[in-house]
Amino acid sequence: MDDKPSPGLDLRHGFVHKIKKQLVKRDQSDKDFETEKMEIAKKQLAGMRKPTVRRPTQVTYCPPARRERSISASSSPVSTTPPDSSSSGDSDVLTAAGREPATCLTNGTTSVKKPPTEEMTTQRFPPASDKQVNMAGSVPQQMSTSANLRSSDQGSRLPAAESVDISNYDIGGFGEEAQWYIRKALQDPTSLGKQDLCQVFNVLMWRAMEEPEYARTGAQLCHAIIQVEVEKEQYDCVPTRVFQSHLRLKLLEQEMEAETLHEQSVSAWVGFVRFLCLCYHVIRVRDSPLMTMVDSVFNCLSLLALPGPLKNEMQVDCLYNLLVQMGPSLDQTVPDKMEDLFALLRDRFLSFKTPPLARHRLLQLIELRSGGWQMEPGIQDYYSRSGKELRG
Repeated sequence: MDDKPSPGLDLRHGFVHKIKKQLVKRDQSDKDFETEKMEIAKKQLAGMRKPTVRRPTQVTYCPPARRERSISASSSPVSTTPPDSSSSGDSDVLTAAGREPATCLTNGTTSVKKPPTEEMTTQRFPPASDKQVNMAGSVPQQMSTSANLRSSDQGSRLPAAESVDISNYDIGGFGEEAQWYIRKALQDPTSLGKQDLCQVFNVLMWRAMEEPEYARTGAQLCHAIIQVEVEKEQYDCVPTRVFQSHLRLKLLEQEMEAETLHEQSVSAWVGFVRFLCLCYHVIRVRDSPLMTMVDSVFNCLSLLALPGPLKNEMQVDCLYNLLVQMGPSLDQTVPDKMEDLFALLRDRFLSFKTPPLARHRLLQLIELRSGGWQMEPGIQDYYSRSGKELRG
């Protein structure tokens, strides 16, 4: 039987055409590489250098409004020097309450912290993580003044914002050095370096976590600093808004560690939730709330409505007080999320595992919202009397 001849390679097949294209592409790339190599060698031999482009010196245009603000900024009597470094104290760190570490809190003594000296201006200290927060005492942090010294000349050219009356804010609970940085941030946040400005917010947040009563004060200070920051950067092509950006990122980072924070200290967790919610409630940027914080607010409120936290009186009171303060505004801005939250509160109220005091508070919230966030005096007195009886 004769063998049939081999049909050979079908040159019309797409696979063959693909191989041809790959071979042509490889040859072309080799040629380009060799050509580029030869050109580089020729330039090196000829001693060719890339010519430097020099821009002509010219005066940039400055709007009249910015000129007036620059003049007023340069004539404003704002101190650019930190507090006297001769104050008593051996530590060069900034604390949230201006006190020694937790061992000194029991003695009730306070000490004044020295600001950074000129020898330290050449060093940069990265911000500490949340794990370094001492929930029972002070929160030591290093605030460098190198960026402040570098930007002292630039600060006089920035447009001046509206003056802030510092006496309207209670900053007496912070250390002397912290108060100086807070005053600088209230007057001109752009005069502080990025790291120092971020540390100002860290101090405000950690102080609220130490003592929840400072949550409202911290939120009001954040609102004032953001207002000045927006005013200062209104002429910038790309506003940085360092303080506002760090506020959102730091709160989001702390929210992600909610479980760990709750295990470490319930008081610190309650202080953080109050501070986060009041920041959303108080801060306004061009008469608008920070809508990027809405999800974080409802996540924290939902965590307070879990069966475990409802057994703790401090967390129940925190949930009640926050919804009484923020309920009307949240109903107007995000009614769908409020419906979901109160559906969860109704389920917790109907559950027999919920303690009597928590059920009393939840019923009061449900009735308050159903009445348009208003309650008649007689019903309010009833809830007050029954609440005292449950508390014993």
